[in-house]
Amino acid sequence: MLFGKEYDYSIVRTTSKDALKRTALIASGNDIKKAEEIYDFFIKDLPNMPDYDPVQPTTFEQMKGTAQQILQWGQENQDQVRGAISLIMQLFGRQPMPTPTEVPPPIA
Repeated sequence: MLFGKEYDYSIVRTTSKDALKRTALIASGNDIKKAEEIYDFFIKDLPNMPDYDPVQPTTFEQMKGTAQQILQWGQENQDQVRGAISLIMQLFGRQPMPTPTEVPPPIA
């Protein structure tokens, strides 16, 4: 028991000052004085807390980032991928892929 009354602290979010204020008010049963006490109790140990929660990237931005990571990995490991493909082709009795003599510049 904190402050002489039981509160539901499981709903208190400490991801930002805004979230902490809103959830402290809900946890205190809309008692502003108690909400300020709860807020002060949590904030004293978290001085560098951001004012607002960071904005989550959209689904398109997440897909774009994943595609960029995959393409970057492919460019960094293209020799090993070619080697693996050649090995698989040899196992099936086909000719391995020819290796290019000149590597084209990366696509920007």
